[in-house]
Amino acid sequence: MKKHDILTPVIGLICILLLSVSCSDPWDEHARDNEGLANEPLLERLDKEPESGEFMKLLRSSGVDKLLDGNNAYTVFVPENSRVQAALASWPDDAESLANFVKNHIAVSTHRLNASADTVRLNMLSGKTLDFVNGQIDGAAFSKSNQAGADGIYHIITAALTPRQSLWEYINDHNDDLQNAFILSLNAYNLYDTSVVEDPADLYLNNEFLRQVGDVRDENQKFTYFILKDADFTAEAQQILPYVNYRNHVDSSYAISQYEIVKDLLFNQAYSKENLPAMLVSASNVSFPVDKSAISQSVRLSNGWVHVLDRATLPLVNKLVDTYVQGEESWGFSESVTASTFHRVRKDPFGEFFTDIMVQNHGVSSLEIRYRTPRMYSTTYDVYWRALNDIQNNVFQQQVGIFEFDTRPSEEDPEVEVRRRIHEFPYTNVERNDYNEVYLGEFSLADYNRIVPILRSAATTADGNNTLVLDYLRFVPKLKTN
Repeated sequence: MKKHDILTPVIGLICILLLSVSCSDPWDEHARDNEGLANEPLLERLDKEPESGEFMKLLRSSGVDKLLDGNNAYTVFVPENSRVQAALASWPDDAESLANFVKNHIAVSTHRLNASADTVRLNMLSGKTLDFVNGQIDGAAFSKSNQAGADGIYHIITAALTPRQSLWEYINDHNDDLQNAFILSLNAYNLYDTSVVEDPADLYLNNEFLRQVGDVRDENQKFTYFILKDADFTAEAQQILPYVNYRNHVDSSYAISQYEIVKDLLFNQAYSKENLPAMLVSASNVSFPVDKSAISQSVRLSNGWVHVLDRATLPLVNKLVDTYVQGEESWGFSESVTASTFHRVRKDPFGEFFTDIMVQNHGVSSLEIRYRTPRMYSTTYDVYWRALNDIQNNVFQQQVGIFEFDTRPSEEDPEVEVRRRIHEFPYTNVERNDYNEVYLGEFSLADYNRIVPILRSAATTADGNNTLVLDYLRFVPKLKTN
C-alpha cells in the first residue's frame, strides 16, 4: 500500500474530529463542566453554593427569585457574601432599591466567562447594560465561573454590581448646577419658535439636547459629559451671546447661547479621566482640548462618565467651525433639469475622491440650484468654493447668492415663497482644471439662523456658457473685534 493511501483515512478522521469539536454546543459544555449537576434548577444549585448565602437571602426577600421560574434561561452574577454585606451598608433599604440591586446581577440568556478582549454588552434585569470583557463583568473579577443549572448559569464574583445612575438620572439628580438645570428646562421650553414634538409618545424628545446632541437616557449608548461650575457656565454663555442673535429676542438669544455651550460638552464615547485623549471632537465638529488638570471630580455612570471642570477649557475660536455645503446635496432647483444633472465622482491631484454636481446643456437662463445650511452664527463669513471645470474647453461663469431661510407668502401670490436677499457675490469664472478653492468674498449674517445659498448660472440659454458645477461651498466664520 502506498504511503498516501494510509494517510488519507487518517487525515479524514482528524478532520471529522476537528469538525465535531468546532460544532459543539456551548450548553453541552456547561453540562460537561458540571456533570451530574446541570439538571438541577439554578436556584437549587445556588442554595448549595457557600458564597451565595447573603445574595440568596436578598434574592428571596426582594421577590426577584420568582423570575427564575425555569421558563427562561438567565445568568446570575453572585457577589461573595462579604461583598454583598459591604454594598448594602450604603444602599437604600427600601423594597424597590433592593430589588433593583438584585436585578442588576441577573442577565437575560446564558453567558459563559468571557476572557477575550471583545466586549459583550449584557442586558441586566435592572434595565442597565454592563460590559463583560477580559474575564470581568463591569470591572468585577470571577472567583468561580460557568456553573450550570437546568435553567441557567451562575458565576461567583469578587465585587457587587451596584446599579449606577444613567447620565440622564445624574443630570436630574444634580439639577442645582446651572448647566444641568438648563438642559432640564428644555423639557418644556422650545429654543426655536419652529420646534415641534418629534414623537408625541415621548415628550422628552422635544428637548433639543436629547434629540439633537445625545439621548443620554439610553443605557445602550456610552457618553462622556463635562460640567462647568456655575460661574464658568454663565461666563461662557455670555461670551458666545453676540454670535447667537435670534430675531433680536433677548431671552431666546441667551437660551440659545447656553445651548451652544452644552452641546459641545457631550461626547458619544465613555472615557475615564485616565483614558481621556488629548483632544475630543463634538457632534457639531468642535475640537475640545482635554485638560485633565482642570478636572476636579469624575463620576462613573451606567452609560458613561461625568467630569466636573474647575475652569472652562474650550476656546471660543474652536466653536466657530466652518460650514460646508456639498454640491451634490441640493435642496431644489428653479426649474426641473433632471436629464441634464450629473453627480460625478472625481479624483483630485492628491488621489482623494470627491463627488460634485454638474448641470450642463440644460437650456435655462439663470438656472438656480438651492441649498440650505444648519443654523449659523451671527457674524461675518469668508466664502470659498471648489468647482471643477474639467470636461469643457471654455471658461464659464456662475454666481453665489445668500438668502434668508425663513419663508413667507407673497402679497400678490400667497403660493410663492419670498426670501430676503442677504448678499450676492459677483459672477466668477470657473477656470479649466482648477482643483483649488476660490475665494468669493465675505458677507455678514445679522441673525443666528439657517441660510439658503443659491448657485446661479449665466443669464444665457447657450450650451457650454450656462453650465453649473460645484464640489462644495465653505463658510468660514470670523471672530468679532468688539
